[in-house]
Formats: sequence, structure tokens, C-alpha cells
Amino acid sequence: MKVIVCGAGVIGSNLARHLAEEGHDVTLIEQKETVAERAKEKVDARVVVGSAFDPGILEGSGVAGADMVIAVTNSDVINLAICSLASAYGAKRKIARVRDMVLTGILEKFGHTHFYVDDVINPDEFAAQTILKVVEAPGSREVADFSEGRILLRSFDIPQNSPLVGMSLGSLGEADLPWPFLVVAIHRGDEVIIPRGEDTVESGDRVYVLLPKSSLAEFLTYIHPSVRLPRKVIVYGATDTGTSLARILAGKVKEVVLLEENRVRAGKVAGELTGVRVIHGMPSDADILRECGVEVTDTYVAVSANDHHNLISAVLAKQMGAKLTVIVAHQPEYASIVEGLGIDSFIIPRLLATDQILRMIHGSRVSQLASLPECRSQVLEFVPATGSPITKGAIKDLKFPKNAIVGAVDHGSEVVLAKGDTRVQAGDSVVVFCKAQALKKLEKLFAGKGSP
Repeated sequence: MKVIVCGAGVIGSNLARHLAEEGHDVTLIEQKETVAERAKEKVDARVVVGSAFDPGILEGSGVAGADMVIAVTNSDVINLAICSLASAYGAKRKIARVRDMVLTGILEKFGHTHFYVDDVINPDEFAAQTILKVVEAPGSREVADFSEGRILLRSFDIPQNSPLVGMSLGSLGEADLPWPFLVVAIHRGDEVIIPRGEDTVESGDRVYVLLPKSSLAEFLTYIHPSVRLPRKVIVYGATDTGTSLARILAGKVKEVVLLEENRVRAGKVAGELTGVRVIHGMPSDADILRECGVEVTDTYVAVSANDHHNLISAVLAKQMGAKLTVIVAHQPEYASIVEGLGIDSFIIPRLLATDQILRMIHGSRVSQLASLPECRSQVLEFVPATGSPITKGAIKDLKFPKNAIVGAVDHGSEVVLAKGDTRVQAGDSVVVFCKAQALKKLEKLFAGKGSP
């Protein structure tokens, strides 16, 4: 497939790298020469320096024969304009990143086709939904939902007092638990283990668990006996993400406080939000955090536009009594320092956006996708085609890649956690945990005859 990616920021460069590794013909267009030079060092693709809204640049990049044009520059308007121009040249499919919530609403109201775009992604909106899942699953590090929320993936760091410590996964599978779950991976030090029955869980492991939605509440109590569902949440940053999150939480949590350092912005959102206490002040001010009630806060979420402020305020909030802390960062480089600072969950909207676009690119065969960068793996929701190899027998009898594991299957009428004798039917939703090297083999297992 011929793909043109416009914008070599975090989203664009990650997309180009993933697509090139999958064997696609990728051209990356970037206006800033310094950014383009950095991309050339990281991405095995053709990098063009120039504006993607320049007809000459687009023509020279082969837009007329492109299967897909993905516009992820920093400007919503330019992204939509690029898609419109690419459509005029005959590009088959166009995807635009749009962050402005008002513009997103207009696109939803009038339809994407009026703007010559096939799909739109809003990283901030998706980030708010992801943070909500983290808040509702206290103690979780990474979250993703599959099969329209019927199958959940959650990762947890295992404390010393967890009953999972020392248990073999085989004995867990034999246990008669009313709330079933399946450990699909263990991250231990630098090693990622696709577990077998004889593997055991150790204190300090990070485990990746698939479970039906109905199992979540009981499982949280089981794995983290001291953790409770949040009753008070502080959100720092009245950004689109923070405002959206506070609005949603107000209907789910007893007390929500929104902290904003810009007086005008704080006054504006105070008049827009119901059931949310808005406080104007700096998050680095201990007196302001005390006014917010940080010492009795279950979860502190930092979602401002300033990564440094998010990090520092979360560390301070934790020191002052907040039980769990979640931060949003716009630069992935922050991940290397978060682990040692006691931050409980770390969310990068631009990487979430990359997953969204990759799922769109894979088409109907992959209905959901979540990357897990800390363990260099992915979780995908496949929909088997009629006649695909995966439907030809029980899982244990198929040539399944060793770096992958089927976690759960949604038959429509019921969700089952996969076992060796589980059989998959065409049209099921099948959630698979895999390392990158297993992806191509998996796609062949789920593809029907004649599929590309």
C-alpha cells in the first residue's frame, strides 16, 4: 500500500515507522528541515522537506496514486485542506487529525464527506476516555477496551501483599472463580513473558490481564486488596481533555475538583461545568493543593498543556497524600523518568492517536488495536473472515505464533476467555496479545481466501 504521511511530529514519525516496518511504501512530508532530518534518522521511509499543502510537493510524492493520505500536522485547518487537495488529485482514502472540539463537532454534524475526509481523529478526546478508564480501574497502568467494551485489558504492578504472588498460572486457570480473568503477559525486568501454565507471578511483576467487563470490580479488590474505587478526583488543567474529563467524572464520582492556573480560563469553565468545583491557582503551590483537598484525594490527574508542570504537580500531590496519580505528556521522552518518580499511570495522547490510525489502516480485519510500548507488544481485536485458517479447528491444534496468545473471544451471545479447546468462528471478535514479529502470521490466520 502506498501511504503519504503529512507531518513528522510524534504521531507522523511513529506512523511512518510502523507502516514502513509492515512493508508499506511510505512517504513522510515535513515542512521544518530540522524535524525532517530527525525523522530520516528514525524512519526507514522517503522523507520530503516541504509543505504538504503545496501541490508541487504532493504531486512529487505521488499523491495521485496514493492508497492513503494521513494529515497529522499541528494545524487542524491545514490537515483538512491537505485532505481536500489530496482528494482532488485522486488519493483513495484521507485521514485528518483535528484537535479543536468545536471543529470536531461541526465535522460530526455535517459529515466528513463535506470536507473530503474519510476519517477524523481527536487525540485529546480519546485521551479523556482513556484516563476515565484508568480512574475507574485504580491501580491499573495501561488500559484498553475491546469488543465495544465487553472485553477489557488492564495492566497492574503486583504488590507484595497480592494473592497472585507465587501462584502458578496453571492453578489460576483451574480455580473456580466467579469473576474469570486471564494473564496474557508478564513484564519482568527487561523480559516480556508470554505465559504458560507453569509460569508464576512474582512481586514487582507487571501483569497484563484480559477479563470480561463484569469481572473488573471483583478483580480489582482481589489483585490490590487496599485499593478502592475513587470518591474524590482532582483534575489539573482546564484543557479540552481536562474539561471533558471533569464533566464526565462529575456524573460518576462523589467529588470532582478542577484546578486551573489561568484566571480567565478558570472563570470560563466554572460557568460551563455542573457538579465540579473549579479552583484558580498554581499546582506547584502546596497551599493551593491543600485548598483542593489533596490529602484526601483518591486520584490526582494532571492534563495541562505543560508536561513539566504535570510531572512536578503529580509528584507533589503524591507526597501530600493523593493515593494515585495520572499524568498526560505530549513528549514520549518523559516515559524514561516517570517510573522512578512514583507516578501510577502515564498517558501520551499522540501515541493513542497513532494506534487509532493504525487500526483504521488495517481495515475491517482489525477492529481495535492498542500498543503497549513498555513491553514492546500489541493487543489486537481481529474479526476472522469466512474460511480463514483460525476457524478450522481448536486453538491448540492450529499453528499459532509462539510470540502471541489468544486471550478472549466474543461470540456475540457470550464472552469466553480462551483455552486450548476454544474454537473461533467467522465474525467473532478475537482479542490477541502479540509481540511485533508475530503480526504478519496472525493476519494470515484471520484472513479469508483471496484476501491481500
